Amino acid sequence: MSDEQVSAPPVDRLLHITDLHFWEIVWNPFKLLNKRMIGNLNVAFRRRHEFNCEAASACAQRLVGTGVKTVFAGGDFTSTATDEEFVQAVEFLRALKRLDIQVIVAPGNHDRYTFEAMRKRRFETYFEEFLPDGGYPAQFFLPGGTPFIVLDQARPNILSSRGYVSGESLEKTARLLEGLSSDRVLVGGHFPILHRTLIYQNGWTRQLGNALALRHLLGMVGKRVLYLSGHVHRQSLEEDPQYPSLVHLTTSAFFMRHREGAAKGGFSEILVGTEGFSVTRHASFI
Repeated sequence: MSDEQVSAPPVDRLLHITDLHFWEIVWNPFKLLNKRMIGNLNVAFRRRHEFNCEAASACAQRLVGTGVKTVFAGGDFTSTATDEEFVQAVEFLRALKRLDIQVIVAPGNHDRYTFEAMRKRRFETYFEEFLPDGGYPAQFFLPGGTPFIVLDQARPNILSSRGYVSGESLEKTARLLEGLSSDRVLVGGHFPILHRTLIYQNGWTRQLGNALALRHLLGMVGKRVLYLSGHVHRQSLEEDPQYPSLVHLTTSAFFMRHREGAAKGGFSEILVGTEGFSVTRHASFI
């Protein structure tokens, strides 16, 4: 999937950002009586040095500068799903709306980091204005008519970072796909469904449960499918080794700092043309 594959003017354009990981260090011990204890240590010793969330305004301008009017924000807006982190995240998305950008969202595992955050529906409460009316899986159409199906794969875990796609979600996704006349479809979620590429290896504790079933569905639907995900903090574009019509994209963590030897923050620009898809990686920071 190279830029040369779309020779005619694109039918549609979409930006993909993911893994923003707005963070705060939690000092209240009563908020640390769960998995957040582990996540808070991660924030204190690693994540706050890796994610330059203070540059959110500058990164928003980088998105605007592409001229693309639709952004898919694919989850992990927060680090440990605190109210304060969600406030930062929703203000960033509202800033994009004020810049005349349509924002489509899906949750990541860090947005449902604890069972308490899931129980209180913190993601749904703060992101209410950005959620699809009929819930997930949700179907959108880009300005040029390209269908885009977005999945909710996030759930809390005691220790792991696994996601899950239910049988009900697979059935609804299949119905949505069957109802489409277009032979080109974008599908987005937080978790990769290809567990290993030359760029990343996703161990069991970080994988999407039922990923093989989703991969089979997308690979056998009889359409050209580009599947968008994040989670691994790496940029990867890989044709499926088993299903020739399915291509997998993972996008870098959006606010990742430029550091020697570290992955750099970035986002993906997807062009949909009459002949297929083209993906360009952009750096978040100039």
